[in-house]
Amino acid sequence: MHEMQSCDTLGVHATLSVFRTHMLGKNSDRPVGEAQPLIWFPAEDHQPGETVDCSGFVIPQSSHTFGVLGFKPYWIWGFEMGANDQGVVIGNEAEFSRDFGKEPAEGLLGMDLLRLGLERGASARSALDVIVKLLETYGQNHNASALKDRRYENSFLIMDEKELWVLETAGRRWCAKRVSTFHALGNTYSIGGDCALSSPDLESHARENGWLLPYEPFSFEKAYSAPIPYFGLTTPRNRRVHKLAAETSMHSFSTMKRIFRDHHEGELTGPRWGETSGMFQSVCMHAMSLETSQTAASMLAAYKPGLGLTLRAAFSQPCCSLYLPAYVGVTPPTLMSTGKGVFDENSLWWLFDRLAKTAAIDPERFTPRLHAEIARMEEDIETRTAEAEAQAAVQFAAGDADGARKTLFDLMDQCASPAAHFAIVQWQNIRDELRSLGVTSLTGSHADFLRAYCELTKMELL
Repeated sequence: MHEMQSCDTLGVHATLSVFRTHMLGKNSDRPVGEAQPLIWFPAEDHQPGETVDCSGFVIPQSSHTFGVLGFKPYWIWGFEMGANDQGVVIGNEAEFSRDFGKEPAEGLLGMDLLRLGLERGASARSALDVIVKLLETYGQNHNASALKDRRYENSFLIMDEKELWVLETAGRRWCAKRVSTFHALGNTYSIGGDCALSSPDLESHARENGWLLPYEPFSFEKAYSAPIPYFGLTTPRNRRVHKLAAETSMHSFSTMKRIFRDHHEGELTGPRWGETSGMFQSVCMHAMSLETSQTAASMLAAYKPGLGLTLRAAFSQPCCSLYLPAYVGVTPPTLMSTGKGVFDENSLWWLFDRLAKTAAIDPERFTPRLHAEIARMEEDIETRTAEAEAQAAVQFAAGDADGARKTLFDLMDQCASPAAHFAIVQWQNIRDELRSLGVTSLTGSHADFLRAYCELTKMELL
C-alpha cells in the first residue's frame, strides 16, 4: 500500500512572507474518485456526557468546539487540511515508522485528529497538545480509504499568527519543534535530533530496539523511518518542495500556487508525455491507475490586516483548477461544499476533476493551453478578491462583522459560479476538439485508466 501515499505540506515563517505573517499550504492526495468538498462547521457548546463519532471511533466530546472550515473527504468526519475561528491552521501527512502495524486497537484517523485539534485548540501550541493527548490516549490505526484497507501514521504542520510547529508521530510516540524559516512535509520524517518536545521514551525506545548504533547521536527521522522502498519516491518530492521554497526570498499566494502546481518541470524527473499523464509522483499528483493517489484539493493560508485568516482553495488537481478565496466563519457556496463518490454537475470538485481527466486524454496537446486560460482567469479572481477583502476589512473595523461576512460570502459565490462555468466551457472545448479529430471514445496511452475511472465515478468525458 505504501506506493499509494502522497501529500505535500509547506509552512513558511513570517520573515519569508510578503504578508509578514506565517503561511501554510497543502496538497491533499487521496484515493481516486474521492470528492473533497470545503465544509464549515460553526462553533458549538456541548453538554456533559456527550460523545463525538469520529469516522466510527467514538470519544468524549469537548464542552466547546471552535468553528472549523476544512477540505473533508466526503465519507470521513475529519479534514485533510483546515482552519478554525481562532486562526489555527493544520495540514497532515501520512507516515510509516518502524512501529507501524504494532497498534492492536483501531485508534483514531489522522484526519480526525486534525479536526479535533482545530475544534479544541485555541492556538497552534494548544492544538498540538490536543492532538498529542488524543494520540497517547487512543492511538492511530484507523482505515483511511473507502476503497480498501489503508492505514498510516501522521505528521502535522500547525500554524497560528504567532507560531509554526511541526509534529511527527510514530504509533503513540511523537516529537515536535518550532519552525523558524520554512519546513516541508512529504510523507517522510523530517525532525532529526532537534526535538523541542517529545514523548519521554522516544530515544530510549529506539535504542532498546537497536535502531541506532550505540555511539550515534539520536535522530528521530533516522531511527524511526520504516525501511521501505516507498521513501525512494517521497524523498525526491519532499526535496523538490524545499528547493522551490528556497528559490523565493519572499513568499506570496502566487509563489505558493507555483509550488503546489509543480510537476518537477525542468528536472530529470520532469513530466513524461505531459503533466497529467500520471507517470510519476509529483507535488501536483495525477493518477494512472485505480490503485494510485491523486491530488484531491489544495489549500493556501495567510493572515491579512483587518481580515485575519485568508485562504485560497483549489478543487481536484490544482494545475487544472482555480484557486478561489475562502474564509473561516463564512459558509461556502453550495458549489464548493458539494461532492460525494460519483460525478455531480452541481459540484465544483467534480467539474474540475472531469476537466483534469479530459485533458489527460492528450496532456501534451491540452494542458499548456489550459494552464494559460487558468492564469488569465485567476488574475481576474485575485483582482476581484482584493477589492472585496478591502471592503470587508473596512466593515470589520467599523464593527459591522455581519456586513463583512456577507461581503466575503458574496465574493466566494461570485467566484464559484464563474469557476464552474469555466470548468464546463474548458471541458467542452477539449471534448469538441477531440471529436473534430476523430476521437469519439476513450483511446490512447491513458485510456485503460480513464475508462476504469469513469466506470467507478459514473462520469462521462466524451
